[in-house]
Amino acid sequence: MLALDDAGQRIIRHGTSYVLEAAEERVDAFRFRLICAEANSTSRGGEFERAVGLLRDALSLWCGPVIKDITSPTLNADKSAWEEAKLLAVERLVTLEFARGHHSVMIPDLHAGARQYPYHEKLHCHLAEALHVGSRTAESLQVLARLRATLRDELGIDAGQEVHELESRLTGRQEEFTAPVDVPVNLQAVEALQRALTETTRALQLLQILTG
Repeated sequence: MLALDDAGQRIIRHGTSYVLEAAEERVDAFRFRLICAEANSTSRGGEFERAVGLLRDALSLWCGPVIKDITSPTLNADKSAWEEAKLLAVERLVTLEFARGHHSVMIPDLHAGARQYPYHEKLHCHLAEALHVGSRTAESLQVLARLRATLRDELGIDAGQEVHELESRLTGRQEEFTAPVDVPVNLQAVEALQRALTETTRALQLLQILTG
């Protein structure tokens, strides 16, 4: 039946094996890549509405995890690359829709993305921002609180600067986030500083005695 399909595909025999050759437009993954490239070009040309439509068409080709139920070290790298390409398409769609003021339109997609990628901080921030613009600030803060709890309880890490800044903006607080930094300690310098402070303290005490 496949051999009879003349729409850009054919079966080729190689010894005891067979190869299915198909045009790129017949393969969802390649169609996704082609449509995303067209959307980027369209966006650069200022046709934002068309670019949004193309990105939605591209994302609609996804029916679930890529290369599902296939265990192959060789294909795992490809799997990660396709997932990153999908996330990049979502990011571009969000940017375009937010720029057009269509925050509420993205809420269902962002809810789905946040469930699929529970550790992806940027997706959660986009969802929180969309909810806030739609006068749903309480839900927005709940999204960020759940993200914080997930990162803390499951990964043992704190949320990043973008999450802290957005939460501060939504609550009206001006908090400065300082990421922990590992600073190498020079023990010799610390000891020298302690000696200098000790000598300074003794000098001040002596000066106080002399001046009465």
